[in-house]
This record gives sequence, C-alpha cells and structure tokens, in this order.
Amino acid sequence: MDPVRVTDIRVRADRLIITVACAEGARRTTPGLAKALVDAVPTLPAHACVNDRGPTFGAVLADTSVPHVLEHLIIDAQARAGEGTFVGNTAWIDEDAGIARIEVSYADDLAALSAVKGALGVLNGVL
Repeated sequence: MDPVRVTDIRVRADRLIITVACAEGARRTTPGLAKALVDAVPTLPAHACVNDRGPTFGAVLADTSVPHVLEHLIIDAQARAGEGTFVGNTAWIDEDAGIARIEVSYADDLAALSAVKGALGVLNGVL
C-alpha cells in the first residue's frame, strides 16, 4: 500500500478539495526526503509559499508536512503543463491519524485531476 493515499476529492468551481491519508512515518519531510524531491522535481523549492521561514517552499521543504509537499507537487504539475498560476493550502484534519485536507486551484478540472495522480506517483515514488 502506498504511504500517501487520496481518500476523497471534491471538485468545486474554483478548486479541488483533496483528503489524504498518510501512513505513520510518511507525515513529515526530512532533509533526505527533501533532496530526493528536488532531484525529482527541481522547480519545487522555488515555489512561492507563505510560511514562517521564508518566501519560498524551499525554506520549509526539509521540515514540513508530507501533505504540504503533495499540494506543491500538484501545483507544479499543473504549472508545467502550461495551465497557469495556482494557489493552494494544506491543513491537518487529524495529524495523529495522518489525515489532511489539501485545496488547490485549477484552470481545467481534468488536467488538475491528472496532476493529482502524477503528483502522488512522484511523492510515493520517493517515499
């Protein structure tokens, strides 16, 4: 079974709302995981990201939640597909159980759903 699974996706007019379940041990990033992610997706650290450590996702990549990584991977996949500029946010629903909600904007719902699938493949591939 994959360490990160999508358990629900809701398609709204302006965003996807994605519920994910993370296995124990696959809930926070480490410097080693961050390096593997950057090797797989070199544009990831340059993403704009509102956080308390810096203006980019790279400032928190080595110590953030795995669902937050998935949010940025989904955004990256959409941007690389030429779909536009996207925003998202991630919050734990139940951190102890490894359940989180990710919201990401999209330009095309089918492209966004494809981005979710691809992002999960990348993430589970490095986990």
